[in-house]
Amino acid sequence: MPSRSAHTDATSDPVSAAGPAATVVAELEVHGPWSRRLGTEITQRLREHLATRPAALIVDLHHLVDPDAASLPLWLAARRTTSVLRPPIQLALCLPVTALLEQRLQRLSPRRLPIFATMPEARTALVDRMLNP
Repeated sequence: MPSRSAHTDATSDPVSAAGPAATVVAELEVHGPWSRRLGTEITQRLREHLATRPAALIVDLHHLVDPDAASLPLWLAARRTTSVLRPPIQLALCLPVTALLEQRLQRLSPRRLPIFATMPEARTALVDRMLNP
């Protein structure tokens, strides 16, 4: 099954997926300024991925423009949702350490919501957690 194409320009989807639908580690990439509309799109894509029951989901937020960390409630809700599923789905976010969102998430949920600076770092850590529970 082909994956959705990566984000290439302003007219593309602001949320793109990598890898086949039935994968062990699913990935989402978010682009653009935070808005309710973008939040709705992200929520829909999260639901689609969670329905495929991956072992882990990494969300790349490097291209999310959220200077006020207004998306914080969405990520906390996503974490709650993934943790109550049986079996739970590991959720990890990937974003710059200088982002206000990263700082607030680290303060509110440092152990429950893993945050990584790069996608390779997130992939390696999640695969390691799956192989060495």
